[in-house]
Amino acid sequence: MRSAAMTLLSLLMLGAGGASAQRRSSPGIWYSVGVAPGWARVTCQICAGNRRTGLSAFIGVGGSTSRALRIGGELAAWRQREGNVTQTLMSIGAAAYWYPDLGRKFYLRGGAALVMHRASDGTDVVTSSGIGPQMGAGYEYRVGRAWLLAPFVHYSVGVFGGDVKFNGGQAAGSATVSFLQVGVTLTRR
Repeated sequence: MRSAAMTLLSLLMLGAGGASAQRRSSPGIWYSVGVAPGWARVTCQICAGNRRTGLSAFIGVGGSTSRALRIGGELAAWRQREGNVTQTLMSIGAAAYWYPDLGRKFYLRGGAALVMHRASDGTDVVTSSGIGPQMGAGYEYRVGRAWLLAPFVHYSVGVFGGDVKFNGGQAAGSATVSFLQVGVTLTRR
Protein backbone atom coordinates (compact mmCIF):
# COMPACT_ATOMS: atom_id res chain seq x y z
CA MET A 1 0.00 0.00 0.00
CA ARG A 2 2.90 2.35 0.74
CA SER A 3 4.21 1.94 -2.82
CA ALA A 4 0.77 2.89 -4.20
CA ALA A 5 0.72 5.96 -1.95
CA MET A 6 4.22 6.95 -3.06
CA THR A 7 3.26 6.52 -6.73
CA LEU A 8 0.19 8.73 -6.29
CA LEU A 9 2.20 11.37 -4.42
CA SER A 10 4.84 11.34 -7.17
CA LEU A 11 2.17 11.90 -9.81
CA LEU A 12 0.78 14.80 -7.78
CA MET A 13 4.23 16.37 -7.49
CA LEU A 14 4.78 16.03 -11.23
CA GLY A 15 1.37 17.56 -11.90
CA ALA A 16 2.10 20.46 -9.56
CA GLY A 17 5.45 20.99 -11.29
CA GLY A 18 3.70 21.03 -14.67
CA ALA A 19 1.18 23.55 -13.38
CA SER A 20 4.03 25.79 -12.18
CA ALA A 21 5.79 25.54 -15.54
CA GLN A 22 2.56 26.41 -17.31
CA ARG A 23 2.10 29.43 -15.05
CA ARG A 24 5.37 30.87 -16.33
CA SER A 25 4.23 30.59 -19.94
CA SER A 26 0.58 31.64 -19.54
CA PRO A 27 -1.71 32.90 -16.77
CA GLY A 28 -3.94 30.51 -14.92
CA ILE A 29 -2.59 29.40 -11.53
CA TRP A 30 -5.30 28.90 -8.94
CA TYR A 31 -5.63 27.90 -5.31
CA SER A 32 -8.66 27.21 -3.15
CA VAL A 33 -9.71 26.49 0.41
CA GLY A 34 -13.01 25.20 1.70
CA VAL A 35 -14.85 23.94 4.74
CA ALA A 36 -17.74 21.54 4.80
CA PRO A 37 -19.57 18.99 6.80
CA GLY A 38 -18.14 15.66 5.73
CA TRP A 39 -19.25 12.06 5.92
CA ALA A 40 -16.80 9.16 6.06
CA ARG A 41 -17.46 5.45 5.82
CA VAL A 42 -15.34 2.30 5.85
CA THR A 43 -16.82 -0.97 4.66
CA CYS A 44 -15.10 -4.36 4.86
CA GLN A 45 -15.70 -7.87 6.19
CA ILE A 46 -15.35 -6.76 9.84
CA CYS A 47 -16.39 -3.06 9.58
CA ALA A 48 -19.72 -1.61 10.70
CA GLY A 49 -20.01 0.58 7.59
CA ASN A 50 -21.79 3.48 9.31
CA ARG A 51 -21.48 6.92 7.70
CA ARG A 52 -20.34 9.43 10.33
CA THR A 53 -20.66 13.22 10.11
CA GLY A 54 -17.78 15.47 11.06
CA LEU A 55 -16.05 18.71 10.15
CA SER A 56 -13.91 18.66 7.01
CA ALA A 57 -11.58 21.03 5.18
CA PHE A 58 -10.24 21.19 1.65
CA ILE A 59 -7.25 22.83 -0.07
CA GLY A 60 -6.18 22.69 -3.70
CA VAL A 61 -3.66 24.25 -6.06
CA GLY A 62 -3.13 23.94 -9.78
CA GLY A 63 -3.21 25.58 -13.17
CA SER A 64 -5.59 26.17 -16.06
CA THR A 65 -4.89 24.30 -19.27
CA SER A 66 -7.59 26.18 -21.18
CA ARG A 67 -10.66 28.28 -20.49
CA ALA A 68 -12.70 25.10 -20.08
CA LEU A 69 -10.28 22.98 -18.01
CA ARG A 70 -8.19 23.39 -14.89
CA ILE A 71 -6.14 20.72 -13.13
CA GLY A 72 -4.52 20.46 -9.72
CA GLY A 73 -3.53 18.59 -6.62
CA GLU A 74 -5.84 18.50 -3.61
CA LEU A 75 -5.89 17.56 0.04
CA ALA A 76 -9.06 17.05 2.08
CA ALA A 77 -9.27 16.12 5.76
CA TRP A 78 -12.11 15.10 8.08
CA ARG A 79 -12.40 14.58 11.83
CA GLN A 80 -15.13 13.22 14.06
CA ARG A 81 -15.16 12.37 17.75
CA GLU A 82 -17.77 10.20 19.44
CA GLY A 83 -17.24 9.14 23.07
CA ASN A 84 -13.58 8.21 23.43
CA VAL A 85 -13.13 7.28 19.73
CA THR A 86 -11.59 9.82 17.35
CA GLN A 87 -11.81 9.20 13.63
CA THR A 88 -9.78 11.06 11.01
CA LEU A 89 -9.70 10.77 7.26
CA MET A 90 -7.39 12.23 4.63
CA SER A 91 -7.85 12.27 0.87
CA ILE A 92 -4.87 13.17 -1.34
CA GLY A 93 -5.60 13.41 -5.03
CA ALA A 94 -5.31 14.92 -8.47
CA ALA A 95 -8.40 16.36 -10.15
CA ALA A 96 -9.55 18.06 -13.32
CA TYR A 97 -12.30 20.67 -13.31
CA TRP A 98 -14.24 20.89 -16.57
CA TYR A 99 -16.48 23.87 -17.36
CA PRO A 100 -19.06 22.84 -20.00
CA ASP A 101 -19.94 26.52 -20.57
CA LEU A 102 -17.07 28.92 -21.22
CA GLY A 103 -18.81 31.37 -18.87
CA ARG A 104 -17.02 29.24 -16.21
CA LYS A 105 -19.66 29.05 -13.53
CA PHE A 106 -20.77 25.41 -13.33
CA TYR A 107 -18.05 22.74 -13.21
CA LEU A 108 -17.75 18.98 -13.09
CA ARG A 109 -14.80 17.48 -11.22
CA GLY A 110 -13.07 14.14 -11.70
CA GLY A 111 -9.79 12.51 -10.79
CA ALA A 112 -8.11 9.95 -8.55
CA ALA A 113 -7.32 9.94 -4.84
CA LEU A 114 -5.70 8.00 -2.04
CA VAL A 115 -8.24 7.89 0.82
CA MET A 116 -6.95 6.99 4.31
CA HIS A 117 -9.02 6.51 7.48
CA ARG A 118 -7.89 6.13 11.10
CA ALA A 119 -9.93 5.36 14.22
CA SER A 120 -8.40 5.39 17.69
CA ASP A 121 -9.70 5.10 21.23
CA GLY A 122 -6.35 5.99 22.81
CA THR A 123 -5.35 2.33 23.13
CA ASP A 124 -6.20 0.59 19.86
CA VAL A 125 -5.83 1.98 16.34
CA VAL A 126 -7.65 0.78 13.22
CA THR A 127 -6.47 2.11 9.85
CA SER A 128 -7.94 1.66 6.38
CA SER A 129 -6.96 2.97 2.98
CA GLY A 130 -7.59 2.63 -0.73
CA ILE A 131 -7.08 4.34 -4.08
CA GLY A 132 -9.97 5.22 -6.34
CA PRO A 133 -11.94 7.85 -8.21
CA GLN A 134 -13.06 11.23 -6.99
CA MET A 135 -15.86 13.23 -8.54
CA GLY A 136 -17.97 16.26 -7.87
CA ALA A 137 -19.69 19.41 -9.07
CA GLY A 138 -19.92 23.04 -8.09
CA TYR A 139 -21.16 26.44 -9.14
CA GLU A 140 -18.91 29.49 -8.85
CA TYR A 141 -20.00 33.04 -7.97
CA ARG A 142 -17.57 35.93 -8.45
CA VAL A 143 -17.05 37.78 -5.12
CA GLY A 144 -14.16 40.00 -6.18
CA ARG A 145 -11.83 40.66 -9.06
CA ALA A 146 -9.91 37.39 -8.58
CA TRP A 147 -12.03 35.52 -5.99
CA LEU A 148 -14.77 32.96 -6.57
CA LEU A 149 -17.12 31.41 -4.00
CA ALA A 150 -18.56 28.02 -4.91
CA PRO A 151 -21.02 25.69 -3.22
CA PHE A 152 -19.80 22.18 -4.03
CA VAL A 153 -20.28 18.47 -3.54
CA HIS A 154 -17.18 16.23 -3.71
CA TYR A 155 -17.01 12.46 -3.32
CA SER A 156 -13.89 10.27 -3.07
CA VAL A 157 -13.83 6.51 -2.73
CA GLY A 158 -10.81 4.27 -2.19
CA VAL A 159 -11.61 0.86 -3.63
CA PHE A 160 -8.32 -0.50 -5.01
CA GLY A 161 -5.54 -1.83 -2.80
CA GLY A 162 -7.70 -1.34 0.27
CA ASP A 163 -6.87 -3.05 3.53
CA VAL A 164 -7.71 -2.77 7.23
CA LYS A 165 -5.05 -2.90 9.94
CA PHE A 166 -5.56 -3.28 13.67
CA ASN A 167 -2.63 -1.94 15.72
CA GLY A 168 -0.40 -2.33 12.66
CA GLY A 169 -1.33 -5.94 11.81
CA GLN A 170 -3.49 -7.01 8.88
CA ALA A 171 -7.12 -7.38 10.04
CA ALA A 172 -9.10 -7.55 6.78
CA GLY A 173 -8.69 -7.03 3.06
CA SER A 174 -10.91 -5.50 0.40
CA ALA A 175 -11.76 -2.35 2.34
CA THR A 176 -13.66 0.52 0.75
CA VAL A 177 -13.08 3.98 2.24
CA SER A 178 -15.53 6.66 1.08
CA PHE A 179 -15.69 10.38 1.81
CA LEU A 180 -18.41 12.89 0.92
CA GLN A 181 -18.19 16.68 1.37
CA VAL A 182 -20.96 19.23 0.79
CA GLY A 183 -19.83 22.78 1.45
CA VAL A 184 -18.36 26.01 0.15
CA THR A 185 -14.96 26.73 -1.33
CA LEU A 186 -13.16 30.03 -1.93
CA THR A 187 -10.91 30.06 -5.02
CA ARG A 188 -8.44 32.66 -6.22
CA ARG A 189 -7.61 32.77 -9.94
